[in-house]
Amino acid sequence: MVTQSQIDSAESLKDAGNDAAKRGEWTEASEYEDDKALRGALYRNRALARLKQDDYEGTESDATKALEYDGADVKALYRRALAREHLDNVAAAFKDAKEALRLSPKDKSISDLLQRLVVANNEKVKKATSMDNKVKDMSSLAFEGSAKDAEQKKQAFNNLLVLARETEAGAARIWNVGKGVPILLSVAENNNEPLEISIAAVRILDETLKNHGRALFFLSMHDSDGLRSARRVCRLMCARDSKEYVDAAGLILQRIFNALVKMDRTKDIKPDPEVAEANKLWIIRVILELESMLTDKTVSAIVREMVIDILLKNLMHMDGGIPRGWSWKFTEDSGLLALLDVSSQIPEQCDYPVTHETRQHVAICLQRLDEDMVFDSKRLIYKEKVDHFFNGLMARASDDPEGHKVRIKLACFLITMLQGPVDVGINLVTNDQVTALMLQMAASSNLLMQSVAAELIVMTVVKHERATSILKVGIPILRKLYESEDENVKVRALMGLCKCAAAGGDDASRATMKEGAPQKLAQTCKKFLLDYEKYSIDVRRFACEGLSYLSLDADVKEWIVSDSLLLRALFCLAQSAGALCVFTLATIYVNLANAYEKPQVDEELVKLAQASMSDSVRRRIIKERAVPKIEEFWFMTDHEQLRAAAAELLLNLLFLDEFFKDTVRKGTDKLKLWVLYAAEANERLARSASAAFAILTEDVDANRRIFDELKSWPDVFKEIAMHEDPEAQRRGLMGIANIMESDEKLCAEIVASEIFRVLVAIEKLGAKNEARKGATEQAVRALAAAEKFGLIKPTDRELYERTNQVSTIPEE
Repeated sequence: MVTQSQIDSAESLKDAGNDAAKRGEWTEASEYEDDKALRGALYRNRALARLKQDDYEGTESDATKALEYDGADVKALYRRALAREHLDNVAAAFKDAKEALRLSPKDKSISDLLQRLVVANNEKVKKATSMDNKVKDMSSLAFEGSAKDAEQKKQAFNNLLVLARETEAGAARIWNVGKGVPILLSVAENNNEPLEISIAAVRILDETLKNHGRALFFLSMHDSDGLRSARRVCRLMCARDSKEYVDAAGLILQRIFNALVKMDRTKDIKPDPEVAEANKLWIIRVILELESMLTDKTVSAIVREMVIDILLKNLMHMDGGIPRGWSWKFTEDSGLLALLDVSSQIPEQCDYPVTHETRQHVAICLQRLDEDMVFDSKRLIYKEKVDHFFNGLMARASDDPEGHKVRIKLACFLITMLQGPVDVGINLVTNDQVTALMLQMAASSNLLMQSVAAELIVMTVVKHERATSILKVGIPILRKLYESEDENVKVRALMGLCKCAAAGGDDASRATMKEGAPQKLAQTCKKFLLDYEKYSIDVRRFACEGLSYLSLDADVKEWIVSDSLLLRALFCLAQSAGALCVFTLATIYVNLANAYEKPQVDEELVKLAQASMSDSVRRRIIKERAVPKIEEFWFMTDHEQLRAAAAELLLNLLFLDEFFKDTVRKGTDKLKLWVLYAAEANERLARSASAAFAILTEDVDANRRIFDELKSWPDVFKEIAMHEDPEAQRRGLMGIANIMESDEKLCAEIVASEIFRVLVAIEKLGAKNEARKGATEQAVRALAAAEKFGLIKPTDRELYERTNQVSTIPEE
C-alpha cells in the first residue's frame, strides 16, 4: 500500500487516491481523504462506482458531497443527474444536466441526457395532469358520496388502489401531504362500511406507506404523545374482526418497521444501524405496544397471531430483522414472559382469545428468539426467564380445582416449548416431577386434563430412549385414555401410541412395539379419518398426525398407497383443516414417495470461499456487509454442509488483520465458537475450525480469553487432541502448542490437566502411525514448551531415546 511519505506532491496523492478508487479499494482510498483538496475527487470517483452498481441513492449522496468542494465539477453534476434520472427526480436531474452543459457545452453525453430529460419531463407533466384528474374523480366517488351505488363505490376504491400501486405519483396524490389519511382511516374503521371497502381503504393506505418518509410521518401524526400515536397505528388491526382485514393492516406495521430501520426484505435491503439508532424511541414505542397486545383481553385471536408474526419477522436480527440487540432487550424485559404466557393458553381454557393455531405461531417465535441469543450471556437470560415462568407454574400446580387449571396451563406451555425451542423444552420435561404430574393428569377424571396430558406425552417422545421410558411407565395410561368415551381424549392417546410405535424409525432392531402393531394402529387412524361426518376437523387432524408417524414403516406405506379411500380422506382433510395439517400431510406424502430432501452445498458460498484468498476480495466481502449473512450459515446446526462452507470462508477472512482483531476482541463469542467447532465430528468443519484455532492462538491475549471464558476447555482440548481426522488433529495440536509456547501460566494449566497425558501418549504412540506423524510433531512441540518453562523434566528413558534416537516402545 502506498504511504503518505512516498507521495511527493499533491498531484501524485490525487492519482494514488484515484487508482485506489478505480480498483474499488475504498479503505485505501480513504487514507488519502484527509487532504481536503482531494476529497471532492474521491467522492466523485465513489459516485461513479456506486452508479455502476445501481446504487443511485449512494451516487446522489456522493456527487452532492463532491459538489460541496467544487460546485463547478462537471463530472459530479453529470453523475448526480444520472442518479436522479433513475430515482425519477426529473426536475432536479434536469437542473443538474443544464448546469453541466453550460460548463461543458461540447459534451455529447450531457447533451443526450438533457434531451432525454426534456422528453421525460414532458411525459411526467402529462401523467401528473392525468393522474390528478383520475385521483380527483375516484376520490369523489369513494369519499364524497358521488357514487350511484355500493358497487360503483367499491370499484372506485379498487381503482384508487391500482393508482397507488402502479406509480409513486399516484400514491403521492392520494396521500396529499397526509390529508388523505384521516379519510382512509375513517372508512377502514367504520363497521357500517362493507368489509371489502374497509379492506381496500387499508390496502390503499399501505401502498402510500411504501415511502419511508410517509410511513414515519403516519406513525407520528395521530397524537402529540408518541406512545398514543404508536398505539393508534398498532391497534388499527383491531378495527375489524376479519383475517383478510388483519392481514392488510399487518402490512402497514411492516412498512413502519421498514421505515424505522431503512430495510426491505423483498429487495434484500439490510437494516441500517444508524437509522435504527436515530429512530430508537419510536422502535421502543411500537414494540412496547405490540408486547401489551400479546396478553390484552380485548385483542382478538387473529390479531394476536398477527402481532406474534410481526415480532417474528422484525425482532430477530439473525433472521433478517432489525439490528442486533432489540431481541435481547425484548427478552430481558417482559416480552419473553408475555410470549410464554400466550404459550400456556388453549381455546378451551384461556385468559384471552386464542385459537388452536396460536400455539404454532408462538412456538416458532420462541424458537427464533432462542436462536437470536447468540451469546452465552444472552442464552442464560433466556433460560432464566423460561425457568422462572416454569417454576411459577409448578409451584401453583396443586391438586385442587384452581391447581388443575394451572396444571393445564403448565402442560400447554411445555407442549409449545417442545414444538419450538426443543432443547429448552426437553430440559424442562426430563425430570421426575413433570413425569409424575403428567401421568397424574392422564389418570384424572377431568377430560380436558386427560387430552392435554395425552398430547404432552406425545410431544415428550422426541427420542428413541424417551419413547422406551414412556412405554414402560405410560403405556397403561395411554391405553386407558384410548378407551375414553371422549373422542378428543381417545384420538390424542391414539396419536401417542402411534408416535411411540414409530420412535425406532426404520431400524427393526430399535422397534418399540411388537411386529404388526403399527399396521393395527394405522387402521384405527383410518377409522377416524374416513368418518368425516362424525368426527370434527380437530379430531381428524390428530388421527392424521398419528398416521404420519406410522408412515415411516414400510408395510404401512404400502397399505396407505393401496387404499384409495384413505388417500381421498387425507386430501379432503387438507382442504378443510388448512394450516393446522400442512406439515403433517406433507410428512405423509414425503414418506410415501421417499422424497427426502438431501442437503446440498451452496455453490455461491463455496465460490466466495475460494475467491476470498485475495486481500482485495476479503476487504470487498467485509465492505459489502456479507459477514453477518455468512455468520448466519456458520451458526446453523441443521445443515452441516452450509456450516462447513461458511467456516471455510470465515477462515480465509481471518488472514485479514481487521477481521482477525474483530474476532479476538472482547465482547464477542466468535473466538469461543471456533474452539468448540474444532472438536466437532464433521471432518470438513473440524478442519476449518482447527486451522482457525491454530491461527487465533498466535495471539496471547486470545489464548487468555479462551481459558477465562471457556470453562470446559479441558474437555474441548482433549477432544481436539484426540480427533479422528489426522489433519484436524494436527491443526488442533498446533493450536494447543501455540498456547503452551505463548504463556507460562497457560502452559502450567495444560500440564496440570489430563491433556498432558494425552500429549505424552500421542508423542509415544503417534510415531508408529504415518498418518499421525504431523500430529506427533505438534505434540512434541507442546511438550518441549513445557520443558522450556521448567514445568516437566524428561525421564531417564526419554533421555535414552533422545540420545540414541530410538524408540523403546515395542513393535507389534
